[in-house]
Amino acid sequence: MLRRLFIWSILLLSCTCLPLTSQESRGLQGEVRDRKTREPVIGAAIQIRETERWTISDEQGHFVFGQLKPGAYTLEIRCLGYEQKVEAFRFDKGVELTVLLVPTAYDMEEVNVLAKKGSSMASSSTIASAAIEHVQATGLSDVMQLLPGNLAVNPDLSKPQQMAIREIGRDVNSAMGTSILVDNAPLSNDANLQAMATSVARKGGFSSVAGAGVDLRRISSDNIESVEVIRGIPSVVYGDLTSGAVVVKTKAGYSPFSFRLKADPKTKQLAAEKGVRLPSSGGFLNMNIDYLSSYSNVVSRYEGYKRLTGQLAYSTTWMKASMPLTFHARLGAFGTLDNARTDPDALVAEEEYESAEKGVRLNLGGKWLLNKRFLSDISYTWSLSSARQESYQKMYRSSSGGVAPVSLALEAGENEGIYLPTEQLTELRIDGRPVNVFGQLTLKKVLHFDNGFINSLLAGGDYRFNKNYGAGQLYDVANPPFISSLSSRPRSFRSIPAQAHYSLYLEDRLVLPLGTRRLKLQGGLRLNNFQPRRLVKSDVGFYLEPRLNISFELLNRRNNRLFRMLCLNAGIGKTHKAPSLLYLYPDRAYYDLSVLDYYTGNPETRMSVFNTLVYDTENPGLRPSDNLKQEFGLEFVAGPVSGSITFFRENLSHGFQFNSRYEFISSYRYLRDSIPPGTKPDPGSLPTEDFAYIISYRSPGNNRRTLKSGIEFVFKFGKIDALYTSFNLDGAYLRTVRCFSTVDYPRLPSSASPEQFKRIGMYPAGESKVSERLNTNLRMVTQVPALRMILSTTLQMVWFDKYYYPFYDEAPIYLFDRKGNITPYTEAMRSDPAYMRYYNEKRDNYYLTELLPPLFLANIRLSKEIGERMKLSFFVNNFMNYRPMYQYIRSESYTRRNPSIYFGSELIVKI
Repeated sequence: MLRRLFIWSILLLSCTCLPLTSQESRGLQGEVRDRKTREPVIGAAIQIRETERWTISDEQGHFVFGQLKPGAYTLEIRCLGYEQKVEAFRFDKGVELTVLLVPTAYDMEEVNVLAKKGSSMASSSTIASAAIEHVQATGLSDVMQLLPGNLAVNPDLSKPQQMAIREIGRDVNSAMGTSILVDNAPLSNDANLQAMATSVARKGGFSSVAGAGVDLRRISSDNIESVEVIRGIPSVVYGDLTSGAVVVKTKAGYSPFSFRLKADPKTKQLAAEKGVRLPSSGGFLNMNIDYLSSYSNVVSRYEGYKRLTGQLAYSTTWMKASMPLTFHARLGAFGTLDNARTDPDALVAEEEYESAEKGVRLNLGGKWLLNKRFLSDISYTWSLSSARQESYQKMYRSSSGGVAPVSLALEAGENEGIYLPTEQLTELRIDGRPVNVFGQLTLKKVLHFDNGFINSLLAGGDYRFNKNYGAGQLYDVANPPFISSLSSRPRSFRSIPAQAHYSLYLEDRLVLPLGTRRLKLQGGLRLNNFQPRRLVKSDVGFYLEPRLNISFELLNRRNNRLFRMLCLNAGIGKTHKAPSLLYLYPDRAYYDLSVLDYYTGNPETRMSVFNTLVYDTENPGLRPSDNLKQEFGLEFVAGPVSGSITFFRENLSHGFQFNSRYEFISSYRYLRDSIPPGTKPDPGSLPTEDFAYIISYRSPGNNRRTLKSGIEFVFKFGKIDALYTSFNLDGAYLRTVRCFSTVDYPRLPSSASPEQFKRIGMYPAGESKVSERLNTNLRMVTQVPALRMILSTTLQMVWFDKYYYPFYDEAPIYLFDRKGNITPYTEAMRSDPAYMRYYNEKRDNYYLTELLPPLFLANIRLSKEIGERMKLSFFVNNFMNYRPMYQYIRSESYTRRNPSIYFGSELIVKI
């Protein structure tokens, strides 16, 4: 299949060699005006979709396109503070256009507060600033509830928020594989190393997204102009992803000074912004600041989250009349604090957990329209971000066995340890200083032939660099946060190599008229070099990503009277996500074998001796995760009704996970019987005995897999003028299969006696969980321009929600010992006392299907403009407070479904 994609792409690229035919070209002139005031709109971005040419309106709102051939075209106009305009026209000699943009004011009927189809050929949705304001979002996560298939939830900032696209539940690899781009530059989490230890299965009490996706809480929604979520096969311009891309565009252009005050039972938020038009065509200067404070419990306030963000942005366009060159410079800063502490009156007081991050980000970018013979335009982006991450925990460490011996050794070998008390207050601090660099350059040539045939060829490359310069884990090794034979030691992040990779890409986009129909093709290749040693060498490998999207316009106004547009869409493509630093360079594992434990009440005579073993836990065979995405869909517009339905399937393979690795070792013990009473042992004079042991530690691997399939649909039924109400239905059927291990894996069961088992079991791959859900959202939007008011009601229905675990016989395939001898695991061994603990027999109800009954939820949002300068909004989630009780048949426990009733309000004032 991939070979066919490659051949397709080569055939598409070969079309660029077709000769141009001569035809008279003329220029197109026009102007952009405010529909409400009829004043010129300055700085509007105007693009002709068919030719991909663009320009910027000047101080009088005028724009010019030179050398345009007669024919039918579509204009797309965008400007801050206005609804996006898409207008079809036919160009001929002497045509001048006047485009009226609708301001995002509630006395205008065209204001859209829902998601709409994105500009990408793949399945995508765009959410504009008017919709974001109406949702009353606190961050990017709240905006995602407008996507088909996503469920409405109450705002919750008590824990990290991760992105999920086309799936049920949350998954580390899916979130990590979602690329979040702000102003065309990705936000990277690949240098995040805020973890207590990777070699042991222990997590700190502080919150962390190390080895996962970007924490969405840090992205404020106040400075967002639009969000496009690409769920299908993205263009080859987008890389280092598997699940999809979230393209965030921040505000640039004129806007009045405004401040926003939002409040709900848990969160208080204040934001202010201003967009200034600089004199003498000097461009625009935008400023934004946002502060948020949230507590999970407003009574006790022992767990809270705080965020402060700000951005200063400059944008301008040079050489507007000849070769317009846009330039954007954005300098942003942020700070977050996620903390928790115990109640001072609690039995265990003084414990505290905190995660803090602050950083700055510089982004430069723009486009240069050249219109030369071999080059149409250039797009460029460069970004640099630097942050300081601090994780801190202060907690009591206790030992049930009384005083505990601990090793202080940093290297392998025999060493003398110390004894620690039964209970002790410990402190751990992790200092991370990630630095992320991204650069991208894209060249494009658009060829416009006779009969509407258009060929757009782009080529480019990008480079990513991620490094952590932090001090790493900081704690007193004589007072560690935990005590175990398998442990870790502090290490500096500065000693860890950087993660880097470069990519080259080539893509061809074709528009082929076929009589009254039209075929669009987009095919490309992306070549990635992950962890390059040199230009043509790699530590991780080269990976090729062929991608193809097809759109066939079957019906339009020219060949039928019913459908204004009916398209068949299909796509297939490969994507990869590089392993982050946490997986590439994990901690070393320290195994402290106690060879002498001689404790007495006298500090002068007691002694603990360890034989410390040190293991490198890196996996030289670690590779990027990958996803094969496929989709097929239908899109139509018929009178006031429009809609789309998409069938999709994704196979996310080689997902990252830490797995147990086992080692057979031989060691010794000192015999205590010969130690004279009242004296300190001399290990050199003590006899020893040999013993065999099996130890384990964790190492990264590629043995996770997620299969996602389903149907997405969006239908817009138009507006009933008498009710001032439009009706929209969206939803999805989702099926998610998570495979916990794709390769056979070893496991040593715990023994009922102090002695270990002598053999390790090798267990089969394939254990999985299947989740299915069908839900719909009926969104009714009532807009009364005379009252300057918008009321939206969402009726969410989960028609069925189920999950189950397919049968998995958790018995080993075979057992193996230290000599490599293999013993098949037989049916008789399942009941043999010597071997039965290798078999993990599930309880009777484990494989039952949990089918939850239908569930209804109703939310309401009201926004009212008071004059030209004030807007008051209010929302109530689950305003019927419908929360039925449900008893799980698998566990027989109870839960209340649906989030609790929740409300909030916000005030926006413009000056």
